[in-house]
Amino acid sequence: MLSRGRAAGPWQRLFAGLLSAMLMVTGPVRGWAAEGARILDVDVKGLSTIAKETTLARVQTRPGMNYSDAIISEDIRRLFAQGYFTDVQVQTEPLEDGVRVIFVVKEKPVIKDIVLEGELHLAKGKVMNLLGIKKNDLYDPRKVKDGIDQLKAEYRRKGYYRAEIVTSTQDDPARNSVTLVVVIDAGARMRIKQIFIEGNLAYSDRKIRYLMKTKRKHWWSPGVYDEQVLEEDLERIRAFYRQHGYQDVAVNQTVSTDPTGRWLYVTVKITEGVQHHVGSVTITGNTLFTETELKKLLSLKPGAVYTTEASQSDLRAIKQYYGDRGYINATVAPDTHLDEATKRMDVKFDIVEHELVYVNRVDIRGNLRTKDVVIRRELRINPGEPFDGKRIRRSLERLYNLGYFEEVNVDTQPTSTPNHDDLIVEVKEAKTGSFSFGGGFSSVDRVVGLVELEQRNFDLLNWPNFVGAGQDLRLRAEVGTVRRNFDLSFTEPWILGYPLSFGIDLFNRTRLRSSSLGFGFQERRMGGGLRLGKEFTDHLRLDTTYQLFRTQISDVVEQASADLKAETGTTDISVVGSTVTWDSTDNKFDPTKGLVAFTGADLAGLGGDRDFYRLQGGVSTFVPHFDRFVLESRVRSGIVNNYGSTNEVPIFERFFAGGSNTIRGFRERRVGPRDPLSNDPIGGEAMFMGSIEEVMTLMKDERGKSILKGSVFWDVGNVWRHVDQYAQDIQSGTGVGFRVNTPIGPVRVDLGFPITKIEGEGRKPRLHFNISRSF
Repeated sequence: MLSRGRAAGPWQRLFAGLLSAMLMVTGPVRGWAAEGARILDVDVKGLSTIAKETTLARVQTRPGMNYSDAIISEDIRRLFAQGYFTDVQVQTEPLEDGVRVIFVVKEKPVIKDIVLEGELHLAKGKVMNLLGIKKNDLYDPRKVKDGIDQLKAEYRRKGYYRAEIVTSTQDDPARNSVTLVVVIDAGARMRIKQIFIEGNLAYSDRKIRYLMKTKRKHWWSPGVYDEQVLEEDLERIRAFYRQHGYQDVAVNQTVSTDPTGRWLYVTVKITEGVQHHVGSVTITGNTLFTETELKKLLSLKPGAVYTTEASQSDLRAIKQYYGDRGYINATVAPDTHLDEATKRMDVKFDIVEHELVYVNRVDIRGNLRTKDVVIRRELRINPGEPFDGKRIRRSLERLYNLGYFEEVNVDTQPTSTPNHDDLIVEVKEAKTGSFSFGGGFSSVDRVVGLVELEQRNFDLLNWPNFVGAGQDLRLRAEVGTVRRNFDLSFTEPWILGYPLSFGIDLFNRTRLRSSSLGFGFQERRMGGGLRLGKEFTDHLRLDTTYQLFRTQISDVVEQASADLKAETGTTDISVVGSTVTWDSTDNKFDPTKGLVAFTGADLAGLGGDRDFYRLQGGVSTFVPHFDRFVLESRVRSGIVNNYGSTNEVPIFERFFAGGSNTIRGFRERRVGPRDPLSNDPIGGEAMFMGSIEEVMTLMKDERGKSILKGSVFWDVGNVWRHVDQYAQDIQSGTGVGFRVNTPIGPVRVDLGFPITKIEGEGRKPRLHFNISRSF
């Protein structure tokens, strides 16, 4: 023991003996040392597998410090927290001018082996993974218990509801190791023989069973009993009844076994209660808007079935109505009262309108790369204006449509000025730049490889990062079986702070001859173009373009007609065009509601070798219904005709149809006029396409973004050789499809079947698919 520097008296020796005895009984034994004595050395004893450095790294006690009981106690706690030791004690040894502190530890034994015994009914590897314990791990009873609990849960999920698992250890004190023995008695696999439904008067047994994921044993169902799944089923039944007005419904279950112990019987007991209907509906506290005006927003009407979901939906509708008009602090509280005489629910909405709130300032947050001005110019609400929910929601849509942000959220923040709040716009930036290379395959283009450099949030003047101004720069090269394209484009969406966009394009595109795709010649197009666009409203836009390019036709098939052979050689085309677009969709990348309509005109002949004009138009609508369905319909039509000194529209400017992007079920470009000699498609001067497609979202990610969609479609249309033949006959095809968003890009697969018959084309199902790259 450490001496205090002079001989201890008898009372001191007696006190020290009593203190040592107390410590031996009540806690870890420590050699007695004077509080404040200088520590000259710190050591650890009892280690065999754990490194001394690892142990000492956790303690605060260090040479050169003064001895402290409080620090020693904390060190003991820390060493236990490492999970390596079953016992930790502290001893001290006196040294000249100080003391040595020794941590005496007892390590947990090492698991030398794990032995599985009994009827496992599961793969040995899976059992070991569920246990979460491996050989050479330190033996920890708590970790073993956790593993056993996980293993039991898996057995119950597999139907071994009576599985028993017992563990024991075989100790080897000399090596401080144990052999863990796990004995498993899985027992019989219990399955559900029958599910009984009791007490249901309003809905059939079949309807209740349809709501449940728990199923009886059948050829299509294993009938495994899972207690957690059954509890979820009961809550699902309760929610169903509440959605239909049975607010006091009670649902319970009992589970019994047959005499053999192999079959389970599940009984679901339902106490429906009374179906509540709406009695009276009143609105109080409203002075800004009439009760009649507000009641038009409500789904709860006298006599209708009362549900809490409908009540909450009506509450949100009233709040949104006030918020859209600047009263963002308006509160709405529903109050319900059950009329015992009529058993009807009287509903009252109490409104506190508060005052009109104005936007004090707009604060942009979270934009690390994107300039504030890029975000602010998309906002449809400004400081000094009343809050307007519709305009705020439209602002969010426009910001999402930029493609620069993963998330966009808005909030308000009170200020010192009465009735003036700050509008907070919080964004989370997405990756807008990419260098991509890869490949794809489609029924149109066959194999194609690509390299693309793109920055959708480019800044020409921000050297050396070149990011943040909302400009678009794209350099793209595609080389494949039937096409070789090289494109460079630049777009400035706002010129000198005005909503006027400017773009420039340079391109060199080659389409190789492919008889299987109905392309009986090679086409090479080189040139460039200028673009100018003006956004007049949130939905209305005008785009004007000018293109000057040279087209070279070569490698024409021997059987080609005289008209087609006449195109052989080089032709210069000068085209000016204009397109008016109305777009009210909610998301231009993945629309679920809204409408897109366009009309456009192109005129060639202001220079160049050919004179022709082209008129096109189309409408696409997106109508959401139910929960995950969207009805998509598309119609587009166009004509192209020659004028002046040109006797025929060039074949490379005509319309073609058939295949994945036009009329599915037919081969590519096989709908429309054919050459009588070669039977190759020669295109037409008039075109009509229509499509109706019912799209269902089958799977979403955690952010609610669609991952997998399924569809049923019907396509119609045709191409006519001359304008005066327009709409003489219509071809059609139908089928089903899938849309998958994958890490490598979107995948589209359609199985189409031709309804009408085309001479020389068989009526059989055809697969159309595209695999694109992601950025």
